Order: sequence, then C-alpha cells, then structure tokens
Amino acid sequence: MTFSVNGIKQEKNDKYPVEVLVCIDAPLLARKILEKTNILILSLKEFPPDKKTFGDIYFTISLNFQEIDIVTKYTDIQEACNFFSFVGFDITSINRYSKSLAPKEIADIIAKAKIDAANKEAQVQAQAKQEEAQEKKVYEDANLQSAKKIIVRVFEKVDEAVARGDGQIPIQDMKKIKSLTEDLKKFRMGTNFEKIRDTIQDIFKVIERINDDYYASIQDPNATILPESLVTKVDVDRELERSENVKILKSLGAHISLKNKDYATFGSSAIFRKFFQKDFLYKIADV
Repeated sequence: MTFSVNGIKQEKNDKYPVEVLVCIDAPLLARKILEKTNILILSLKEFPPDKKTFGDIYFTISLNFQEIDIVTKYTDIQEACNFFSFVGFDITSINRYSKSLAPKEIADIIAKAKIDAANKEAQVQAQAKQEEAQEKKVYEDANLQSAKKIIVRVFEKVDEAVARGDGQIPIQDMKKIKSLTEDLKKFRMGTNFEKIRDTIQDIFKVIERINDDYYASIQDPNATILPESLVTKVDVDRELERSENVKILKSLGAHISLKNKDYATFGSSAIFRKFFQKDFLYKIADV
C-alpha cells in the first residue's frame, strides 16, 4: 500500500514542509516512521494511483529488517537527499524511477548528504546555544536585576495558585510553598543567583502539582473548543500556564522536567502540537 503524507518538521524557529509517499502495509506504520523523526503529521491518506505519478525521486530506509521506499516531489536528487537526511531519515539508497543511477553515484550522493546534514545540525546547535546565552544574559546580569524582576512574577504565580486551590491544597504542599516563598524573599536581598534559580525551580514544582489538581477538578469534557475536538477550554488554560512557567525556568537556566521538554524546545507552538496529536489520535481510533 502507498500513503500520501503532509507534515511539518520544526527545527527551533524554522518549520519545513514535508510532502511524501510512504510505501508500507498500514497507515499506523507510516505514522511510526515519520514520528521517529519528529515530523508533525497534518494529513495521511491512501494514495491509489501509481506512485510514479507523485514524483520521480525516491529513497529507501530500513526499519525492522524491512526496506521501505519513500517517494518525494523533489526534482534534484542531491537536494532531496540533503533535506531528508537533515530532517532525520537514515537513507540507505536513493534513485530515480525515470533513470536509474549507478551504485557509485548513489553512494556519493548519500555521503555528501550526510556531511551537509551534520554541518546544518552543527549550525542549529550553535544557534540554539547562542540564543540560550542571550536569554540567560537578560536574566543573569552582574547585579541580578533581571532575575529579581522575575521574582515579582513568581510571587504573583504563587498567589494565583494558592487562590485557585481555595483550601483544597494538601497540607504538605501548602507548607512547602510557604517555606520556599520565604526563602526566595531572603535570597532576593542577596547576590546568590544559583540559590534564587534553584528556589524558583522548586516553587514551580509545587505550583505544577497544585495546578494539575485544580485543572483536573474543573475539567468538563463537554466544554470543547470545537465541536469535533477533544480539547477543552481547561486544557488550553492549563497548557498556557505550563508554557509560561517553562519559559521562566528556561530563561534562568533551570532544569526542565522531561514532560515539559516540548515547551523548552518548541515554545508556545508545543501547545498546538499537543492538541493536534490528541485530536488526530482520537480520529484514528474512530477509524
């Protein structure tokens, strides 16, 4: 079977459209292949016509001892190999339907693509480090003035979380957040940036637990943002809150938990990513 796929690959602030045919037995297997390279799938459907009508250039990958062909719309074979190597495909072979290439030509194309992908990845990492350094500089100057401005917002978020809890917060969490808040007030008077950062990090751990309990208590599965969506208004509020907290932690150079890594990597676009996947899996389940 053959499936046409439209998707997006995001690398930091850049988005790359991905349009391919995947020649495989089932749509879920096609999804698995693309998700391994973190491609966000926008549409996936069966493609009945001859795959050669989609494009002339195809490449081959290996998965579970199976050779899988992926057809592209590219007209330049080196450009195609460069792009799909860069977005994460481990290409074992690449060719044309109209005019087959010799093994030596194929090997040279793949070798060049791997070098190009490595160079681009190095550039992406260098740019990411530079951006992170710039963000940290905003909050971590010699006099800690920027970090101390963040503390004001942290106190506001503590007040918001406690007000939401409205007496439903576990005693241990209430004691913990009060103790940490008092510590932060003391550290604000000094110059130890690490203590300020670590204390804010601990405060947000408690806030996240409080918020999770609160949003779970007011969740209404019928109050969705769209008629055919599983995403509720509470989901939106919860994820916006989480996104802001991660942004503050990231700017301080604090540790980001594994479940919040998407927000550290993709920023606010991770909200769209989560909601899209939630609804897409719901529709797949229906099918």
